[in-house]
Amino acid sequence: MIITSRHDLAWRIRAVFDGKLPPREYLTPDIRRKNPGWGDEIFNRTIEKMEFFLPTGHRIVLAGMEQYNFFVEAAQSTQSRSGTQILAFWLCGKLPGEDIVEMWRVGNGKKVIRDQKPWRSEWGGGPTRGWKKGLPGRPVSTIVR
Repeated sequence: MIITSRHDLAWRIRAVFDGKLPPREYLTPDIRRKNPGWGDEIFNRTIEKMEFFLPTGHRIVLAGMEQYNFFVEAAQSTQSRSGTQILAFWLCGKLPGEDIVEMWRVGNGKKVIRDQKPWRSEWGGGPTRGWKKGLPGRPVSTIVR
């Protein structure tokens, strides 16, 4: 298990993988500043659990999901040259045996929203890409300190 202080974990995601092959878990860099590697080979393994660490010391925990997804909500101004602005980070899990997606939105102002949407209609009425295989079990979707 990767151990570090709560402050060092803020804005990072920990994925715990199924099986005994190393690495058993992966801790992303600060997702506000660096690519978390969601499209990289490390995430091609079956995911048991995902944790999103918040700057408050809380963490969002998703486990037992059939599939997992992570994406960034961003906007680009058409009236200025300020570039792209991150609005929120999304951590999602498809409930096993159901066409429901459990969704957590962590906004730029650190506001956290939990929601559920129909599978394949989870973002603006349409599907998202990048789903990774999970280890279905008893689903967990919660925030803990």
